[in-house]
Amino acid sequence: MDVSLFEEGGREWDDDVYEGVRKVYVGQDINRITYVKFEYVKEDGQVVTSEYGKIAQQPKEFVLQYPDEHIIAVEGNYRGVALCATEVITNLVFKTSKGRKSPLFGPNLLGITTGTKFDIEDGGKKIVGFHGRSGNALDALGVYFVHGSLTTPSSPPVYKLDARGGPGGRVWDDGSYGGVKTLSIGQDNSRITYLEFEYEKDGKLETRQHGVKGKTPLKQFELNPDEYIKSVEATYDKPDIFRNIVITSLTFETSKGTTLFTGYKVGKKFKLAQKGRRLVGFHGKEGSAIDALGAYFAPVPTPIPMIAAKKLPAIGGNGGVAWDDGVYDGVRRILVGQGNDGVAFVKFEYSKGKDLVPGDDHGKKTLLGAEEFELEDGEYLTAIDGYYDKIYGVEAPMIICLQFKTNKRESTPFGMDSGEKFSLGEEGHKIVGIHGQASDVVHSIGVTVVPVTTTK
Repeated sequence: MDVSLFEEGGREWDDDVYEGVRKVYVGQDINRITYVKFEYVKEDGQVVTSEYGKIAQQPKEFVLQYPDEHIIAVEGNYRGVALCATEVITNLVFKTSKGRKSPLFGPNLLGITTGTKFDIEDGGKKIVGFHGRSGNALDALGVYFVHGSLTTPSSPPVYKLDARGGPGGRVWDDGSYGGVKTLSIGQDNSRITYLEFEYEKDGKLETRQHGVKGKTPLKQFELNPDEYIKSVEATYDKPDIFRNIVITSLTFETSKGTTLFTGYKVGKKFKLAQKGRRLVGFHGKEGSAIDALGAYFAPVPTPIPMIAAKKLPAIGGNGGVAWDDGVYDGVRRILVGQGNDGVAFVKFEYSKGKDLVPGDDHGKKTLLGAEEFELEDGEYLTAIDGYYDKIYGVEAPMIICLQFKTNKRESTPFGMDSGEKFSLGEEGHKIVGIHGQASDVVHSIGVTVVPVTTTK
């Protein structure tokens, strides 16, 4: 169960997955959990920290005996409290593989808690990342579980994203496969009532059905052999007082840019997706309709590169969460949003063959909005210049200014020329990917380059 099934307050966040969790910090006020901080460990041993919410009282710490101990379950309570428009999380307890429990975080009277209880676990599977929503409090919390690989133990692992939607219905779990081949979806006049998936595994097809088929013709969708599901966006609602909270609409997006929509877009919304991974299986809850839906994600097979790309280290501050848009044929469009003290937001659109691929949002837009720099046909990005500095009130140094240079021209500076100057790029190369670190501002930025003479 995912607490984010029930609340929709706060800003959505997603830490993705790591090798493990080393520490958890939790803060509270007299009514609720107001703050969480996670200390993750990457495969190379690097420690990455992310934090959400607002510190009201001194946060308490729960330290794991990493790498021999890991979190396997999260339980707690959520309810409506004074001055909150939506329900929020009021208590949290973390359980580990060593049989230990964290302290009971959140307001309680001699260990007695109030509100609706929840328990997120998956048969002792290791939790390797968190996602949720927060503002001045922790509105919702969900997790990523790590499962075995699709092929051999040495292959990259499969990650299970917890089911979201309503709390009712029977639990079902198809597990993970090589991919999804076909989808068949049934609905009535208010909800999704039936799902049928045809999965591919080791050259064989397996079919799984869930819910009630009904009399309405099914919507069917077949993927091409080289196509996979990137994401599923869903809405969920309670159609009337006599029914459970159920899935009301589904929108599937594939790697070819194709979308399939069915149902009625009413109620609250969630999205099942993991950047750089493909959907390889579903799980959820069912009754007379589909109550909840979750998914398994596996790495996208990496094509053999035509040329060697070189990733140049990011320059700036070591704050926020690391991000990497990947490698493409080139950069097509750039959006930069400024804050009071520097660059608060960036987004890049890339070209891949004949397609345009939007990267993720990095940082947070302010009321100042975002400015655009678009490249023309035959134009490519050769360098990114700028400045970074330590700003009062921001934990780590941040990017103050960015300027983009191409084989034809250069953009106007986005920001002020103050602080430490830097230049990213390499002679005779073009930029084909961007990476860095960001929180509510952009802390650092780096580039991936390829030789111009050997590219398209």
